[in-house]
Amino acid sequence: MRSINFSKLKSLTNGWEAATCLLAEYRESPRKANELLEKLPFATGSPERAQAQFLFLGALRHGHRTKVILDQFLHKRPRSETEALLFIAGFELFNSSKDKHPKVIHHAVEKAKSCLSHSESRLINAVLRKLPNAFESIQPTDPATYFSHPAWLVQHWIEQFGAHAIQSLLSWNQKTPDNHVEILSSEIPPEVITTEWPNFYRLPSGNLSETVRKLLDKGVAYIKDPSTRIAPALLSPKPGESVLDLCAAPGGKAFDMAGSMKGSGRILAVDLPGSRIDRLRENLDRLHSPTFETSILESDILELDREQIPDLYDAVMLDAPCSNTGVIQRRTDIKWRLQPEDIPKCAHLQSQLLHSASRFVKPGGRLLYSTCSIEASENLNVVEDFLASRSGAAFSLKAHQMAYPWETGHDGAGACLLIRG
Repeated sequence: MRSINFSKLKSLTNGWEAATCLLAEYRESPRKANELLEKLPFATGSPERAQAQFLFLGALRHGHRTKVILDQFLHKRPRSETEALLFIAGFELFNSSKDKHPKVIHHAVEKAKSCLSHSESRLINAVLRKLPNAFESIQPTDPATYFSHPAWLVQHWIEQFGAHAIQSLLSWNQKTPDNHVEILSSEIPPEVITTEWPNFYRLPSGNLSETVRKLLDKGVAYIKDPSTRIAPALLSPKPGESVLDLCAAPGGKAFDMAGSMKGSGRILAVDLPGSRIDRLRENLDRLHSPTFETSILESDILELDREQIPDLYDAVMLDAPCSNTGVIQRRTDIKWRLQPEDIPKCAHLQSQLLHSASRFVKPGGRLLYSTCSIEASENLNVVEDFLASRSGAAFSLKAHQMAYPWETGHDGAGACLLIRG
């Protein structure tokens, strides 16, 4: 994987050029879009940063549709810089009214003249003029192209959910996600918007107000999607209990569990060493009190032994890594990174993690397995295979919940509550 060209990115002064630079880097070596956005040289909340994020994520969200059309007009894939410019301008054309199309095309061609060859500039001018009519020709009868998803993923979902659910699912994924904050306090800022989910409020804009920031700093609020409430609510840790939180970073589920425990008990959070540990530590420190103990163990769950964790726990939370197919609206780059073989690979890892997690549950204790995937193969199937195994024989399935985003209005998620006999 090549590294991003920081010197070029830092020299840019506007969001349009920065978005094009990020997209060129992404198309060279796909990685998490949020990691690339962190490299932007613009201040948080600035118009330049907002424009770069809007264009970069918009081009990714609608990029599969753009690519299908571009493949009709191009004999071979262009250089990444040229392709990125076509993707950004293509998104602008798709996202704007017809009267603005000439301005979008003129702007893109002028940018091309300043950074690309003469022949590439002419190519961009010719192709962009064809895109609007080509976009209009796409019909819902071709759902993968119409809703800008990989064809293999759409076919996979048709086989799993049926053709009747596909339009709702794909349409949901194409929307710009809302941002929510969970507030466990009587101090509710007037600017947040009440939702149907208790304690969750919608943020009216991408910027955090000073009152919301103060609640975050006090440890009584957390920026998170309403889907994240499902797993902690099923596990329902009680005051005074001991909880083992596996795959814990960045700490959102610990926040909910601490609220359920009324600030009494202890949580041991486990995750792999890395940059996410700093965020986990910061969030857990906000929860720590004389009556509520929090600690962190940096370790691979598959390598945990009884020397590292000698105790058994009343409750164990395993929020397993997954394909993330339930959060594509929020993380649209998943459509580019996910490959068909990744889903069974995730299920294999999840099975290993569940077997490892089960070793630390007290007799009579609870084990909660959760993902942000909507795949049956990563949720109930994993749990049923575990229950049929030797190490799963001591457990029984107490409750199971699936949240499909087109039905719930929030991110997708799966959760299974197991009881050890």
